[in-house]
Amino acid sequence: MATTPETPTGIRSFDLVFRFVDRVTAAMSMIGTAAILFIMCLIVADVVGRAFFSHPLPGVPEIVSMLILGIVFLQIANTLLRGRLTRADGFLMLVRSKSPRLEGALDALMHLCGVGLVGVLVYAFYPLAVRSYGRNEMVGTVGQFLAPIWPTYFVVLLGAIMLCLAFLLRAMQIFILTFGNEAAGEETR
Repeated sequence: MATTPETPTGIRSFDLVFRFVDRVTAAMSMIGTAAILFIMCLIVADVVGRAFFSHPLPGVPEIVSMLILGIVFLQIANTLLRGRLTRADGFLMLVRSKSPRLEGALDALMHLCGVGLVGVLVYAFYPLAVRSYGRNEMVGTVGQFLAPIWPTYFVVLLGAIMLCLAFLLRAMQIFILTFGNEAAGEETR
């Protein structure tokens, strides 16, 4: 079942929350896109420095690796909410041809599994991010380039929290659209 923020459930409060979270994740995705542009400029500057001045920019590999990790987690929640996250749904298509309600239930269940898996990531990663901040952990080579790693950890943590929320909202949306608004226990509009 293709669900996006433009697929209203008919439950006004839920749809408003869904659209708000979609806008927040869209802003995060735009920041990720700007980071991609920054990486491209940084790599070009590094190549020019190497080729014409025999002096590369210090810390480019470290900066790029931290930014790539951040970009993934900045953009993945919006990708899920927009229904563009790659998935193999051949089994769901087969089930849909027999029972659309069963397909919706399985799809919602799979999204709830996503909530659980990403929730484990958040639970495991939170202490690492806090410890990294407390110790002011750095990445790089002393004397050449050092950068704190904790901002990247907190971007990953924020992105994982938003992904967990996106999985939950998608599961709820699929459930409501499959079983109707009365199953959600709330009046429409």
